[in-house]
Amino acid sequence: MPEAICLGEILMDMLPQKKGLAWSEIPSFSPVPGGAPANVCVGLAKLGVRAGFIGKVGEDPFGKLLVDVLQQYRVDVSQVKFDAGVRTTLGFVSIGRQGENDFFFYRNPGADMMLHPQDLDEDFIAKSKVFHFGSVSMSSEPSCSATIKAIQCARKHEVFISFDPNLRPHLWKDLKEAKKRIMQGLKSADLVKVNYVELEFMTGTVDLVKGTNWLLQRGPKVVVVTRGEKGSFFQNKQGSGSLAAYKVKVVDTVGCGDAFTAGIIHQFFLSDKEGRDISCMSKDEMEEILRFASAAGALTATRKGVIPSLPTKKEIEEFLGKVGKRDY
Repeated sequence: MPEAICLGEILMDMLPQKKGLAWSEIPSFSPVPGGAPANVCVGLAKLGVRAGFIGKVGEDPFGKLLVDVLQQYRVDVSQVKFDAGVRTTLGFVSIGRQGENDFFFYRNPGADMMLHPQDLDEDFIAKSKVFHFGSVSMSSEPSCSATIKAIQCARKHEVFISFDPNLRPHLWKDLKEAKKRIMQGLKSADLVKVNYVELEFMTGTVDLVKGTNWLLQRGPKVVVVTRGEKGSFFQNKQGSGSLAAYKVKVVDTVGCGDAFTAGIIHQFFLSDKEGRDISCMSKDEMEEILRFASAAGALTATRKGVIPSLPTKKEIEEFLGKVGKRDY
């Protein structure tokens, strides 16, 4: 049985052959397996964690390809369902000159939206150690109800819960509803990873200390904020701290946040196995965890694509061995 389970969207990212162009100027796109929870799942598998995925794809060539890719990395796909009535979701990506990403999804509906509560196997979740999800699966029904049921199941069986809001505003009919659902996910999570845009959306402030403290008061044990080239920030009961980003030659930033998430879940998973309370970890312990996660994100940025670019544990350790504990 899997040690870590990820639930949510699995789709084909359509990446532009050239970056720095407006949507109307992009000559062509190339299909690349993606979807944030699926990326995190493969990231964990490549780090040596037994991982499983819960989701739905279309009964079409893209859907079959996605399942084949998960299996290639030894992800448990027993809970990935095929739906002949809908197509696998496509997510088109525009990459700016500075590496910033803009997404546009074809899912009206997409197969990922059609995961039903009755598709879930409670025993599959109950026997895991980590459950990870995002907010995209909460943006429509029936996948929202399925996500909430899975969260409740994980909480019932005392499974460690990780949440990455991964806000995509245009997927929501109403941003008030988006905030409501994200807050619902937040209250059930042990670990929450947000970027600085999501932090402001959820809390109304860009102040890292005030914003993360506001989130901590609503349930999580640890909140981590990713800030791109500015690095990352954390806060738990023991206090807060930050870590600068590693400087690397950037090829493609798509999926760097998912690699970071996989890295931090991996480190917390190991800490939990050692019996350490993540809410009370010291500044030094948290910085060590962020170094590992930051290295995962940095390495992913040096390669094109997402899943093929996600690093192994050995690659991260070799990278950290070269840069040491220097902050860039």
